[in-house]
Amino acid sequence: MNEIASTAAPVFVRARQPRPWAGWGRARTTGAYAAGVLVLLAAWEIAGRAGLADGFVITPGEAVATVFDNKYRDLYWRSAGATFSAAAIGLVIGGVLAAISALLAHQVRSLRRIVDQFAALANSAPWVAVGPVVLVVAGRESGPVAIAALAVYFYFFVSISVGLSASEGSLRDLFSSLGASGWRTATLLTIPRALPSLAEGFKLAAPAALAGTIYGEWYGSSTGLGVLLISGMQGGDVQRLWAASVLAAAGGMVAFGVAALAQWVLRRRYGVGIVSRSEPDTRTTRVRVIQTTLEVVGIAVVLIGAWQLWITVGKVSPLIVPAPAAVFADLVSRPLEYATLVGQTLSTASLALLLGVAVGVVLAIVARLSTFTSGLVVPAMVLLTATPLVAMFPLLARLFGYRDSTVVVIASVLVILPAFVYTRSGLDAALPQHRDVARSLGASATATFRWIGLPSALPHMSTGLRIAASSAIIATVIGESLIGTTGLGVEFTYQYRLLTMAPAFGAAILIVLLSLLVFTVFGWIDRRIHQRWGA
Repeated sequence: MNEIASTAAPVFVRARQPRPWAGWGRARTTGAYAAGVLVLLAAWEIAGRAGLADGFVITPGEAVATVFDNKYRDLYWRSAGATFSAAAIGLVIGGVLAAISALLAHQVRSLRRIVDQFAALANSAPWVAVGPVVLVVAGRESGPVAIAALAVYFYFFVSISVGLSASEGSLRDLFSSLGASGWRTATLLTIPRALPSLAEGFKLAAPAALAGTIYGEWYGSSTGLGVLLISGMQGGDVQRLWAASVLAAAGGMVAFGVAALAQWVLRRRYGVGIVSRSEPDTRTTRVRVIQTTLEVVGIAVVLIGAWQLWITVGKVSPLIVPAPAAVFADLVSRPLEYATLVGQTLSTASLALLLGVAVGVVLAIVARLSTFTSGLVVPAMVLLTATPLVAMFPLLARLFGYRDSTVVVIASVLVILPAFVYTRSGLDAALPQHRDVARSLGASATATFRWIGLPSALPHMSTGLRIAASSAIIATVIGESLIGTTGLGVEFTYQYRLLTMAPAFGAAILIVLLSLLVFTVFGWIDRRIHQRWGA
């Protein structure tokens, strides 16, 4: 067995060649990022002193001082403790469930497509739509934990699945040929190769857990940062709103930093450890469509049957959860009204997607121009990544006003991040040898970008667009539920507060179907671009 370990060791250890001026390059990058942080703080200070948004924006010093104010300090820290503990529990529960699902899909090939379909459904069903149902099942006090688990499930499932697939192929065959047991293969190959990918999922899941917890607290919890945010927004309490936002952002930054450090350590020890898990699909288009349709219909039948069984066996009141027949009857009775609501939400999300993608792509290009511009842009993007965006919604609403156009702005902020991250990654994907050949042949910078840089970036950008499209639907519905006047989010929140559950659940189902439609369409576009321009 030592032979196996010695054979596998080179797989996980990356050779490091000393690079001239490497220390100076790292110092310059660190200095640029520090300068970017200082610029952000200076802009915040100037906005606060100028009394932006009728004095709603306060300075960084005032925001931090509010958190430590003796009068409300216990309230703030008690609320932060409740939110962070609930988010941590939800993070663990969602991670464990995702790990079980990913391992099941990895080990039982016949179940892989079904498990993947359930995971896609979990991603496409925004927790803003299914959150109240989760609150009914789990209870209002335990609801934030349940919603946090739902919010992180897909991030962990994808990252663990990709990490497990990194041990497939020739490496696994090598271990088998050397007589390694399943446990030995798992401890020396499968688990170590999956750890860097798991850390990547944790970076995305930690802020999502906080966001899900805060959203769950909006629906009746007795304590938490979500309660402070809502009360501060509704009561116009600027100090409370900023204190809750600063604490939420600080918690997200700490979690993001821990995950980034873990990822850096694991990558140095085990390498990137990520490969594509897709397998060649020999089925015809007609067979693929029929099989996918049958799978989706089968999952829908199972879910509806479980829904009806729960109501019948548990004798659930229709004031809490309506029967499927009542919901579908309401959908059929008001087709034009629901179609209008779908169109309004879809148009708002489309505008947000266009605006967010345009800004994200431009920022990615600007960040790549030089170390200095990267230092200015990247810290702001890291802040957006680590901060649960629901904590920023009340702030953005007060800054831009309580109107439908603000929903577009709010949703576009959530879209910017995946567009920026994947575009920047794509711009770095072109091989240096290809650029050198183009330059040696006299190609201009524009021609090099057009024929080498852009084709290399397109697969990355299409993946970012797929994620951004789903994010646009989620952010639009949340924005509508908070400050909008039209759309599915407004209908859902209005009917839910009136306890007319059939229309509320009807709006929620349409939100899920709309998300699934967007997820499917942009998934198809992503696959086509990868087939055309992928490696």
